[in-house]
Amino acid sequence: MNRLLLEHLPISVLTGLLGWSAGGSWLCVPLALTVGWCIDVDHLFDFAYYWLRHQKNPDLSFICSGGYFYINGKIFVPLHSWELTFFLVMGLGFFTQNWILALTTGVAHSIHLLQDMRAYKVRLLGYSFISRYSRAFEQHDFCGSKPS
Repeated sequence: MNRLLLEHLPISVLTGLLGWSAGGSWLCVPLALTVGWCIDVDHLFDFAYYWLRHQKNPDLSFICSGGYFYINGKIFVPLHSWELTFFLVMGLGFFTQNWILALTTGVAHSIHLLQDMRAYKVRLLGYSFISRYSRAFEQHDFCGSKPS
C-alpha cells in the first residue's frame, strides 16, 4: 500500500516546486500533484468495469495488485495517455499564458507515465489512448511481459 501512495509523490512534488521556483506560480505544485500523483484514480474505472462484470463478491485485493486487468482482458486507464499530456500543455499554455505552468504540468504527467512504463513494462504506445482505442482496449500486448 505504501508503494501505491508514495510511488509518484516525491517526483511530483519536486517537479511542482521546480516549476514554481522557475516562475510558473504556486499553482505548479497542486497541478503537478494532480497529474503526476493523483491520476491513478482512473484505475477505479477499470476496477468498476471488473466489479460490474463479476458482481458476486469482487476481490478487493485486486485494487492494489491490478489483477482485475488480467481478468477483464481490457485496460482503459483513461488518464494515462500521451495525448492527455499534449492537451494539458497546450490547453494550460493557451488559456493561462503561463507556459512554465503548462510545461511543469506536462512534465509531471509524462514522468508518471514513464515511471509506470518502466515499472510495469508497458509498451511505448500502451499509454496512447488512440492506440488502446484502436485495439478495443484489449489487455493483450499492453505490457511487454506480466509485471512481477
